[in-house]
Amino acid sequence: MRKMFIKIRDLAGEKLRGICAGLSPEKRMMTIVVMAVLFALGNFYMIFCAIYDIGREDAKREVIEIAPLDIPDFVPADTLPERKIREMEDFFNQFNK
Repeated sequence: MRKMFIKIRDLAGEKLRGICAGLSPEKRMMTIVVMAVLFALGNFYMIFCAIYDIGREDAKREVIEIAPLDIPDFVPADTLPERKIREMEDFFNQFNK
């Protein structure tokens, strides 16, 4: 796979060198400047479109809604019988001695 990318890169480099070899230095410089300006304009366009889309109403609809969790009902401590509360207190008090 890596060899294929290297071959494509080398082929593209050779083609660009062949095209640029026929140009005068002034035309070559102008070509580079035009290509850089076009790239910069495309880059700014994509950045500003992304920033603009952040605040749009359409983007807010794409938010995923998460259903609330079902929390099981536990028995509160004040509903335990007195006998069970005393047993638990005795159990924990034995560690304090």
